Amino acid sequence: AKGHAPAPAPADDHDALLRRLRELGELHKAGILTDEEFTTAKQAVLRRM
Repeated sequence: AKGHAPAPAPADDHDALLRRLRELGELHKAGILTDEEFTTAKQAVLRRM
């Protein structure tokens, strides 16, 4: 993972990933992400869970 924060605790990380999925869903619904971009990003997040 890139970023400057120390590694979060597993529960926090899980929450962060769920938040990311929700954000991706919003972007997809808003038409900002294509179906393909949404699917790719979602799979990347799910692999980290």
